[in-house]
Amino acid sequence: MTDAQDKPAPPPAVRVGHADREIAARQLHLAVEEGRLDLMELDRRLVTVYTARTTDELMAVTADLPAHAMAREPIELRIGSGSRTKAGQWIVPAEITAECSSGTIKINFTQTLCPHREVVLHASVGSGTIKLIVPRGWLVDVDRVQTKSGDVRNKATGPVLPGAPLLRIDGRVGSGGLIVKYPRRPRRSFLEWLRGRPRPA
Repeated sequence: MTDAQDKPAPPPAVRVGHADREIAARQLHLAVEEGRLDLMELDRRLVTVYTARTTDELMAVTADLPAHAMAREPIELRIGSGSRTKAGQWIVPAEITAECSSGTIKINFTQTLCPHREVVLHASVGSGTIKLIVPRGWLVDVDRVQTKSGDVRNKATGPVLPGAPLLRIDGRVGSGGLIVKYPRRPRRSFLEWLRGRPRPA
């Protein structure tokens, strides 16, 4: 047998979907806001993003941006009796730890860039509360959370978008609570209410 026959065949290219392209596009827009790319470079890269067919093609567009490196660093949020909020535009790592004794931790994922298919959140609650706000379309799994006299409520149970991240939560809740929900829908203006227009999605 020749050397070429001895070598295993390379794995087939993985196809990307709409969700993968949107994640890459959000990363490019974030790079513009941070001054890492100009608008001309943004336009050029967005063309490549929306015509990419495989993960290799897509990853090449953002390979020189820091988001992937930042997304590998776990986030740890720990408080005693106070409160702490993680919100706004931030890059979601593959692993998050949230621990509160009698305080409150609020983590808002609605404006985040999440390059991972699955995110694991380790929760530890005494008599406090952890509140998680996720975008519509995400899948949330709370089956691995153990409770004593506390409360675990997952209100984010709507339809799951293809390719959307899975937020898998484990840990324990004492006498406090862990709540997962969607953000509030925007209210109709008075004029929209008079005209009978539906509430914005």
